[in-house]
Amino acid sequence: MKKETLLLLAKKYTEGTCTPEEKMAVEAFFDKMQNNATDHVDQISDAKGEVILGKIFQELRTKQSGKFRFQKALRIAAILILALAISFSVAKFALTPKEITQIASKGEKKEVFLEDGSVVILNSNSSITYSEDFETARNISLSGEAYFKVFHDKNRPFVVQTHDVKVKVLGTSFDINSYNHRQTKVSVLTGKVEVTAPTGKKVQITKNQEADLITNSDFQISEEDSMERIAWTSNIIILKNTTLGETAKIIENWYNVDITFEDQALQKLTISGKFKEEKLENVLESIAFLKQLKIDYITQNHIVIRRKTKSQ
Repeated sequence: MKKETLLLLAKKYTEGTCTPEEKMAVEAFFDKMQNNATDHVDQISDAKGEVILGKIFQELRTKQSGKFRFQKALRIAAILILALAISFSVAKFALTPKEITQIASKGEKKEVFLEDGSVVILNSNSSITYSEDFETARNISLSGEAYFKVFHDKNRPFVVQTHDVKVKVLGTSFDINSYNHRQTKVSVLTGKVEVTAPTGKKVQITKNQEADLITNSDFQISEEDSMERIAWTSNIIILKNTTLGETAKIIENWYNVDITFEDQALQKLTISGKFKEEKLENVLESIAFLKQLKIDYITQNHIVIRRKTKSQ
């Protein structure tokens, strides 16, 4: 019996408007479902349950009281309560605010204007998810990297949850770098933010400070030029003693390519440099020159970095 049919027949049953055939169908269903029904009786209030029971007992007394037993009446009551509970759950689900997801794919950046007046700039291969009623509860989930310019509201904290930390602010601007392959970094440009580790440990950082989560439990606080942290919003890549492994991840996201290393030890090499709106080939050639490497294009989107041999 379909849920919609059950609800309709349950209503007709309590009102005493079922046909004999409908009544037989309902009661046959009651017998099949009695074991599952009692598990859900507590999903509805006692007051509503008593009303339903009263209607059922009245039905039994006035129409076919001689043909029913008390136990069957209780089973019927349980199923009717279950039916109403299902109806309530469906209505509650329908009223639950929908979630909105904004995505910046590899090779692109995206600016998102939120209902509260805040602005989010998503870096490549990043996304945010938030409720449709965001203006009421300013909670966001972030995957990847984003620059936030938060509209000040002391009565409604703005909370960003990443895969490993939670960042809470009232009104400020800050950058969160939280790609899944690394621990999260939080950098503040203006104002103050509170960052919470998975263990519950909290730190507060202000302008030009950066909190770098280490070992999932503690933070390393450093003084940084926060403008450099958001250079990516102006299409600038800044590398400061950055490992080649991390550099490869940046290039993959920015240019929508896949990079592999012939020798995994190469990933630990570090590099510094600045690239503004450079073509992919120029960035890779610079890295290859500085570190004596060879760049092989297996396909247009698959690149292999190798050590340069003497013959090369």
